[in-house]
Amino acid sequence: MRTKALLSLFAGIPIVLLAFTATPSIRFAGAPFDDNGATCLACHQVSATLPGSVSLNITTYTPGVTQLIHVTINDPQGIRWGFQLTARSLNDRTQEAGTFTPVDPSVVTVRCDDGTATGSAAPCNGSREFAQHVLAPNTLPGAGFTFDVNWTAPLQEVGNIVFYVAALAANGDNKTTGDRTYTATQLVPLDPAAACSNTKTPNLQKVIDAAAFGNNLASGGLWTINGFDFETPNLKRTAGPGDFVNNAFPNVLGCIAVEVNHLRVPITYVQTDQINFQGPVVSGPVDVVVVSNAGKQNELRSSALNVTVLPAAPAFFTFNGSSIAAQFANTADIVANPAVVPGARPARPGDIVTLYGTGFGATDPPVAVGALATGVSRVTTTPVTVTIGGVTLASPDVFYAGLSPGSISGLYQLNVRIPPTSPDGDILVVVSVGGVPSQSGATIPVKSVQ
Repeated sequence: MRTKALLSLFAGIPIVLLAFTATPSIRFAGAPFDDNGATCLACHQVSATLPGSVSLNITTYTPGVTQLIHVTINDPQGIRWGFQLTARSLNDRTQEAGTFTPVDPSVVTVRCDDGTATGSAAPCNGSREFAQHVLAPNTLPGAGFTFDVNWTAPLQEVGNIVFYVAALAANGDNKTTGDRTYTATQLVPLDPAAACSNTKTPNLQKVIDAAAFGNNLASGGLWTINGFDFETPNLKRTAGPGDFVNNAFPNVLGCIAVEVNHLRVPITYVQTDQINFQGPVVSGPVDVVVVSNAGKQNELRSSALNVTVLPAAPAFFTFNGSSIAAQFANTADIVANPAVVPGARPARPGDIVTLYGTGFGATDPPVAVGALATGVSRVTTTPVTVTIGGVTLASPDVFYAGLSPGSISGLYQLNVRIPPTSPDGDILVVVSVGGVPSQSGATIPVKSVQ
């Protein structure tokens, strides 16, 4: 009689039994750069309908703060449960964001991506991490299961973080048929209340163009600020898709903002002594101010620096101060001497190449400052002349001068043909827009026999 009473008490309580004795393979959480986004479906077949779900309870993060994450799996027929979870910066989904720690190591483990199928034991020391079940719990049919794991956010903010989770609700027949796989992707932004902790007033020293590092600043061009105390030491932030707002670069990055004539402008990069950003479409004298802890109660502002902006001031980006950042047209192959860029090669006479720069002036159609150029947008400031090795190119050999499609609207490209008569060597290149020439000393390597 006592035995029957005890059994009745346990009837409504999930009975956790551990199974799935083999360590699950990693890279199956559904992250797009892990084995092409593989999930549990790689091994477990699934029924035609999916009446259940997997969910996470995390909504925001604060740098360096640990949160308890609940991975909850529901399925009306499942009796055995498994999961795999990984966290990535949306700006670079190949890189881990934060670290996982099991609450109960007998239920959840953390594996590091060391290139093997099952990975290695944590700590992972910066390599990609996967929190997953140790042995799949058994419950009564349909009881569901919640796995708990601690996640510590990166010490410094990295923009939006995306969590990928794949979960398995198995029917317990020890076969891969009839099981159900659920996946979820959850975007986790920085907590709006997270503190910006800069304590020093930013010290703005100079504003230069971001390509040639000269004093000629172009309307709508890419600019660089040099100075001190812009960002907390050792923090470097590059804007990426996780920071974009309405398909445009942010005007606050890593707690830093730049104002030109009191207007905040898009930022692409920030570190303690350098800020890269896009200038507004203006001409004439303007005031530039760096704002630290932007938008917070402890906001700090630099003194204003007055600079003059030109309608156009073309400048080439370079790999080493002289070799122009260039590619062979319609390829990702880099034009450079291999001593400058490993794996690159010089152009041949007659090759069509793409040269990258900034400050080429107004375009048609215009693209908003900070926005991504989605297609062809040609320079309207005239004339545009290109000279390579002292030879001024004929119009048919300048195929395109305009914004670089898919890039911020301050980045321009020239698609040109190397003159067939060019000699071997580092050949000087000059582009002139509206009578204003690019920097002196910019070259492209040419070699007829390779």
